Amino acid sequence: MYLLLVNPKAGNQRYRRIESAFTNLLHKLDIKHKIILIDDLANIPELLKQHIKTDTTAVVAVGGNGTVNALIDALVDYAEMPLGIVPTSYTNHLAKTLGITSWVAGVKLLAHHEIKHLRLGKIGERYVAGSLMISPKRHLLASIMGKKSLLKNFMGVNIKQVFKEEHHVACSLTLDNDVSVQCQLNSLTVYFQDEFNKKMKIHLTTLSQHKHQDSIFRANQLNISSSLNMPVLCGNDTVASTPIKIQGIGKTLPVLAAPVPVKPTRPVRRKSKI
Repeated sequence: MYLLLVNPKAGNQRYRRIESAFTNLLHKLDIKHKIILIDDLANIPELLKQHIKTDTTAVVAVGGNGTVNALIDALVDYAEMPLGIVPTSYTNHLAKTLGITSWVAGVKLLAHHEIKHLRLGKIGERYVAGSLMISPKRHLLASIMGKKSLLKNFMGVNIKQVFKEEHHVACSLTLDNDVSVQCQLNSLTVYFQDEFNKKMKIHLTTLSQHKHQDSIFRANQLNISSSLNMPVLCGNDTVASTPIKIQGIGKTLPVLAAPVPVKPTRPVRRKSKI
């Protein structure tokens, strides 16, 4: 039995528009489920206490990044309870990394999936998974306005072009209480799931002599302070702001992911004896 926690407000209330097709697909695939509507993300811990039973197969977030992040934080108290994602927004960051490209793919995954374990991180007192991005607000806004959009077309050509080299903030980083970095920060991305070892992967883009410079660090803990407060984003959900401490911890979260396709093996040609 899947426990589906649905955020009807996510994705500009998209669930209301897909509700009929959503439930029909669940029944077509014969997926046993229970749907609970979320009226406030702060109520998720209480909803889990009320509705997780011994026959609960997984808890599924039906919503956007905020719904997923709130559920990850709450599921830490439930050892080995898997998380599923059915994205109802177009920017669901963790869903895409798991091979879930639409709400239809998310529902179908409930019938056929594999379990993947994601390493968790901790930011303040909150648990997160996947990755975090930290960047000046001005840089984030300029990135949005730099793209072709109806909003930009409506506003016309009077939008001032702000060059990337202006988007930086004086920042101090301390890695594992050992290495200190002073820089002009353009953007910083923290990946909790590193392919090489158990440490976090930290991708840093800074401004040096009017040129961008990329650096890669690895650490279990990162302390950040800055001259201006910067948002900390998980997907498009703001989970904190600087100054902040980010930790990679030993806990993992089981998630439902798209099965890895099996590559066909080539038949071995035997050499004929002459």
